Amino acid sequence: MPIVVTPTGPALGAFIGGFDARRIAPEDAKALNEAYLKYHVIVLRGQNIDDAQHVEFGKCFGEIEKARYKSPLTDRDDIMVISNIREDGVAVGQLPDGEMSFHFDRIHQAKPCRGAALRCLETPGEGGDTCFANMVSAYETLPEATKRKIEGKLGVNSFTYTATSRSMKDGSGPRATHPIVRRIPETGAKSLYVCRLMTDRVEGMDPAESDALLDELCDHAENPRFVYQHQWRPGDIVVWDNRCTSHARTDFSESERRLMKRVTIGDNALPML
Repeated sequence: MPIVVTPTGPALGAFIGGFDARRIAPEDAKALNEAYLKYHVIVLRGQNIDDAQHVEFGKCFGEIEKARYKSPLTDRDDIMVISNIREDGVAVGQLPDGEMSFHFDRIHQAKPCRGAALRCLETPGEGGDTCFANMVSAYETLPEATKRKIEGKLGVNSFTYTATSRSMKDGSGPRATHPIVRRIPETGAKSLYVCRLMTDRVEGMDPAESDALLDELCDHAENPRFVYQHQWRPGDIVVWDNRCTSHARTDFSESERRLMKRVTIGDNALPML
């Protein structure tokens, strides 16, 4: 039986039905990729899989990258653990607590990843949602004057590992320069490629002018009309196109456990105008 694709709402995203991530047929992988490119975010419920099956599922969308940090909560080096669980006072996962500003994964590196597949194992009673912003729609709805202003411009991006807001960055992490508007090769669509957490400045602009422009772009992109907010349940898998979708996390109590596992989908192409 073919998979069923149902949009989550007007902003972006689609629910995938009729699919079991433990049994992936070639036609399923093709349909998943088509939905991924069309809706930018796909949501699968009730997928009770293990780490090895998670990695095999991620391969539907491309080559899987190694995780930056190895966690004691997995025996694999291609699973990233995102969690606030602590053992002897030390977090056993990355990005442990609270709210996290909108960002693109690895935009601070020369070759950002294509996407990611995040799986929920434990979720707090309230909060800890992930918000996804449609950066294609954000670009398309910019005023024409703003589109002309950013045409051909480059953004300088940096990240301090473990930072969840710009104020926590200390300049110690890597940085990379990418086009402020990038094109998605498979569709030809243009995507706004700046984010509040990691984009520091517009190359070649006066600092005050750069700050004002980045605030304008980020405020526009984070408008609720472009955002799908996912409320997690154990067994959920969400896959997003990191080239045209920025994401954020809502706040949650540090007294409640949150455990997620992610596989990162690599990209062979650099961001291009």
